[in-house]
Amino acid sequence: MSTLSDYLNEHLPDGWQKPQLVEALSGTLDRATVYRYLAGSHPRSPAESVLEAFAKVLPGVTVVELRAAANLSAGAEEPWVPPVEANRLSHAQRRALESFIKATVGPIDDGDEPNHRQPSVDLQPAAPALTEQERAEVESYVQRLYASGRKDLADRVASSLVNNPSIEPATRPADA
Repeated sequence: MSTLSDYLNEHLPDGWQKPQLVEALSGTLDRATVYRYLAGSHPRSPAESVLEAFAKVLPGVTVVELRAAANLSAGAEEPWVPPVEANRLSHAQRRALESFIKATVGPIDDGDEPNHRQPSVDLQPAAPALTEQERAEVESYVQRLYASGRKDLADRVASSLVNNPSIEPATRPADA
């Protein structure tokens, strides 16, 4: 069993057995997927759509709680919608931001040991190291932020690159 499967089983409505949950999720998740999650043989990083499906049918369960039980960054209930100015980003800038976001919200890395902690909505992830290509894309984006005068945001993004000391972090331009 996993912490997520324990959490799901503990939050079945009174009187429900596994078949009732399968029925409630029919059309969204197939029977085999539901049983895998209840048995703890689910992927280490469950798909967001699967967590959302369980949150919709289990009373009092939120996707934030399910992420925490799955040892993922808990985040927020509602999806993040970037400001409309994000439409001005180039393809390379979008890829850099996507890489940064994925690295930031990756699963919490506790090795291959199963997580036996109680779910908590304030878990902080240990972000996986970026590849050299992803790091270069993020550093390029940081330099563009400095050039555009967005020093505060550039400093925050640059500070996130400290994860991997084997590659030099983004540097702030001398005139910034």
